[in-house]
Amino acid sequence: MKRLLSYIQQHLSLRLGLVITLIIAVVFMLLFGFLFNRCRRFIQRAAIEHATQLLDNTAERINGIIDETELVTNYMAATVPHNLHPDSLLSFTDRTVKENTFLTGFAISMEPNFFPEMGRYFSAYTLRQDGQITTVREGPFEYFDAIWYKTPRKLGKPCWVDAFDDYNEGTLSARDILTSYCCPMRDADGKYVGSITASLSLNGLSESVTAIPAYPNSSAIMVGRDGTYLVHPDSIKLFKETIFSDAAPEARRDIDALGRDMLAGHSGMVETIVDGHDAYIFYRPLERTGWSIAIVCPESDVFTRYNRIFFTVWSVIGIGLLLLLLFCYQTVRRAVQPLSQLDHEARRIADGQFDEPLPASTRRDSVGRLTNSFIRMQRSLAESVTSIRRVNAELQQQNDELTHAYQLKLETNRQKAAFIQEMYHQIRTPLNIINGFTQVLSANFTDISEEEIGDITTRMRASAKAISRITRMLNASSAIKGAKDITGSQTIFSCNELCREAATIHPMIKVESEVADDFMIRTDRKALLTILSELLENATRFAPYGDIIIGCREQDQNKIVFSVSDNGPGIAPEDRDRIFAQFTKLNSFTEGIGLGLSLCQNTARMLGGDLTLDDHYTQGARFVITLPIG
Repeated sequence: MKRLLSYIQQHLSLRLGLVITLIIAVVFMLLFGFLFNRCRRFIQRAAIEHATQLLDNTAERINGIIDETELVTNYMAATVPHNLHPDSLLSFTDRTVKENTFLTGFAISMEPNFFPEMGRYFSAYTLRQDGQITTVREGPFEYFDAIWYKTPRKLGKPCWVDAFDDYNEGTLSARDILTSYCCPMRDADGKYVGSITASLSLNGLSESVTAIPAYPNSSAIMVGRDGTYLVHPDSIKLFKETIFSDAAPEARRDIDALGRDMLAGHSGMVETIVDGHDAYIFYRPLERTGWSIAIVCPESDVFTRYNRIFFTVWSVIGIGLLLLLLFCYQTVRRAVQPLSQLDHEARRIADGQFDEPLPASTRRDSVGRLTNSFIRMQRSLAESVTSIRRVNAELQQQNDELTHAYQLKLETNRQKAAFIQEMYHQIRTPLNIINGFTQVLSANFTDISEEEIGDITTRMRASAKAISRITRMLNASSAIKGAKDITGSQTIFSCNELCREAATIHPMIKVESEVADDFMIRTDRKALLTILSELLENATRFAPYGDIIIGCREQDQNKIVFSVSDNGPGIAPEDRDRIFAQFTKLNSFTEGIGLGLSLCQNTARMLGGDLTLDDHYTQGARFVITLPIG
């Protein structure tokens, strides 16, 4: 903020533009603020009328279903007592559900032992579920204690009961929560003989309630006689929470008053907070059931068009003010532009920048003469500074070249010393072994057993082999240096035969090939065998007791892939970029002079392929040779 204020204070054209724009902005804000306030009140009244009308229509639709349910049930209560036979009762319930598609279930339940031949229980029940209608005589369970049976018996008149779970183990039960209209049934003498129950699926009523298309994000709720949620967008709250327990702390007083009004059967509208947002709640009762329905409309939805117009108008005003500010700024800026350019160039010169001179001024007043004098001074300074910079750049380049050459010399000397020391160590050890065993054999040959002589000769051969391997690598490194390819000794041979030959260096090596034994390639067989042997030697050195696998597979019609994998310690991610460099050893205590992998990779490349490390292999190390089939 301080930087912004400082910037404005330093620019006269910007200050004048801001003052003019601010005055016009205040006038527009007062005028449009008054107009938008009147518009908001009008939209609020229209929203209330719209939501109230939708709520009334929905209530009428639900009341229509309730009226039809009561009409059917009362008619059956007057008709059924004239034909009280078990088969007739089953037929009555089945026909009633089929003819009245709004019904989910219909039951005629008789008093205990009404039909002695049927036992204590007899209840004919028809259920509509998944598009199918099933009629059964319900199994033996104490339905006399069910709310839909004992409530009309106790009251002696028809009534609606709150929603209940119809599930009874071993009986035909609805998966949905039901609400029922229950009517007592009496014989010709006025004696209570049973009840008739017409059930509606609460999901069906919920669809009627939630189908209210008030606003895109509006929702509907329905509460029972005690405030329990019968319909709610969050199904977890159904039958578990009430409108009173669900209120947020900041809206508890409004929601408590709303709940009392809804349970009292009142209609109206309340403005409160729902889920942390301002909202309007419109509510009205459902006569005869004791329930009440409500629409929850977020304030943002109610005023969507108002907000759209509000932001559009103010965006246009904002853009207009910005254009006005830009116009004022440009007008004043043109008047003082020469002085601003001089100020800018003076600061650039103070920062050591001379490469962009000002254009010559055509004005004949003092400002024009000042500008042209300043341009001549700037050019003179630029020429002097350019000459000095050129000399400094040449000196710096010479110093950088000398420093780089010195560092290369130091690195070369270090590598040379390290290589000589490593060579000395790698050759001295096997020579000492050979020399020591030679002295033992010459001094005590007759006293040494054949088994010990065999062990000594084996170790001497291993030491000689190590020396031979080092000299072979040095010779190969010298021979391969400067060569570009290997073309003189290419032959055609079997991939599997070559893998099996390479695997003979150690008994634990396994061959896993995906190509047939008659699969042939054309390349330098000896060079490829050398690469595979070197990789297998390394694998047996780092995983002497693990699994070592040499594999072969065809990558495509033109390439063959050889792989050597082990389950040893593997190669750390930070070392993977340098393992193919010459004279590189990750562990100074292991055998070798750091030439093996470098020679193998160079050889593979001269064969037209490459040698790489498989970064995705995590069980040890896996080296992959990719070659053309030839």
